[in-house]
Amino acid sequence: MTSAQPIHNVRLQPAFFQNGQQASLLRYLDADFIARFQQDVLKQRFEQAQFSAWVNEEGHSPYDDKPVLRLPTHRAFHLVCCEVICERFGRPALDPARITSAGFVIRRQRDGAEQAWLMEEGEALGWHAVNTQHKDPDLDRRLCVNGVLHPRTNQATYSGEQTHPLHVLNSTDANGKRHTLLYGYVPLGGFYYERQVNTLFNATEQKNIEDFAAQSLPWPFGYRPGTYSKNTQSVTWDRHHTEQVQQGVPGKAWFELLRLLVNRYHLGEAGREANTELESLFSDIWFYDPGQLRATLKSGLFTEHTRPWLKGARRLHLTRYLQDCFARGEHNPLVQWIIEQEDAADKAGGLEHLTTLAPLPNSNGQGSLPYSLQLLASDAEDIRHLLGQRFREQTLSQAREIPLPKFGQAEADVYQIVPFVRSKNDAGKEQIQWADEQCRSLQFRVAAPFDPEASRPSLIPMPSLRDLKRGLAKGASILTPGDTFDLINGLNLKKGASEDVVGEGPKLGIQWICSFSLPVITLVAMILLMIMISLLNIVFFWLPWVRICLPFPKIEK
Repeated sequence: MTSAQPIHNVRLQPAFFQNGQQASLLRYLDADFIARFQQDVLKQRFEQAQFSAWVNEEGHSPYDDKPVLRLPTHRAFHLVCCEVICERFGRPALDPARITSAGFVIRRQRDGAEQAWLMEEGEALGWHAVNTQHKDPDLDRRLCVNGVLHPRTNQATYSGEQTHPLHVLNSTDANGKRHTLLYGYVPLGGFYYERQVNTLFNATEQKNIEDFAAQSLPWPFGYRPGTYSKNTQSVTWDRHHTEQVQQGVPGKAWFELLRLLVNRYHLGEAGREANTELESLFSDIWFYDPGQLRATLKSGLFTEHTRPWLKGARRLHLTRYLQDCFARGEHNPLVQWIIEQEDAADKAGGLEHLTTLAPLPNSNGQGSLPYSLQLLASDAEDIRHLLGQRFREQTLSQAREIPLPKFGQAEADVYQIVPFVRSKNDAGKEQIQWADEQCRSLQFRVAAPFDPEASRPSLIPMPSLRDLKRGLAKGASILTPGDTFDLINGLNLKKGASEDVVGEGPKLGIQWICSFSLPVITLVAMILLMIMISLLNIVFFWLPWVRICLPFPKIEK
């Protein structure tokens, strides 16, 4: 049986204590909100101002006057409540024995359309356009009712629109009339992993980001104009671009390329399958013996025509060089070399002011690389193309792994609760009835976890100074591995913030457990917090919004 052809016609309507025409949305500020709600129904307290005033209190959205629902992290909890009646003379309450289940869904109202939070085999798919026909949100249940599937004896993994339960509560009003209430907790959390990442990003924003990434490297490996050449606006291939490494000494553009390949992509590190195409490309980029190179190239020109003549001068390709460097693990000589060049550039006032770079290190960490490296314009073009592709793939890969929150805080992120009830009709068949437009909840927004308007005071008692030197240090215990403790124990803290602070203490290699006094830790944290707030106030000028200190009487209770 479907809700379009019910035998026993039922209807959802606002709870009898609700003055408006919508399902009640109630806010409680303590964790025992279920028992509190049941007592409020029993005592009929909903005429008190607190049950309606909160909507105006939460109207702090920068976009409109819709209430902004706080999260449980703000110690705020929300319930939705409505009642179910029979559509017959007198509109009596529906017998709870007829109710097989009840629940509600949360819909997003965006750009004039309604979206539902969909699930597939228990996995969240995110917000998608919803069919306005009032079908069962449970896909398996819907197909069974339609006769497509037979009812399952086991519990099927849920597919369909995500639902949240409503519970039955019998109640009686001041006139003695019985009411069948449905109430449930409104969860405001959840996340999903985007499957269709190609459509996740705004097209204009994505193009701007890719253009920015392409210009992060200088020509010829990126599209940043010639930073290290006389013609600073040039993005055309020139003869001097051919020799990127001369007897081990790289050009500055090649240094920036190496730094990107090592720091961002770990090119050459074992197990990086995403780097396969880049490794294949750089397997054709060779270091040459400079002596044989000059002897072979009589004209001095490195071209597609002359490149085959130089096979005898090849020594190792770039991929092999990077693999050998990464094979040394934490002692990677290329990583240390990059750090040294960055330090030298900082001292010179920038890489463009550095006279020359140090020679590349040998992959075994001993001495310098004596070879030269030659490129063609086609090689540089392939590098630019694959770097752009690798950046795009890395961005999409990150997007696949980032849990996206269910509730956003953008201007278009407006939500509404839609209740439904499943009940047995006169033929003993299950039917579903959705709330109409008048019985939906009011539209609302959801606060961000760090929304300052949604935060509530939290009391953190500070220790007294007389507690700092009492008892043993047994508040917080930290289990420290041997190598970590050796490093910490060797710190020369009297040297201040300098390179000398890392000392050479005894290497015991023994695991330690260190205990600290909680009063001292709390006081130190407070002092550091005040120092950092004052220091950063020079930049942000934020003191009026950061701290309020008031004289406060001692609490005797």
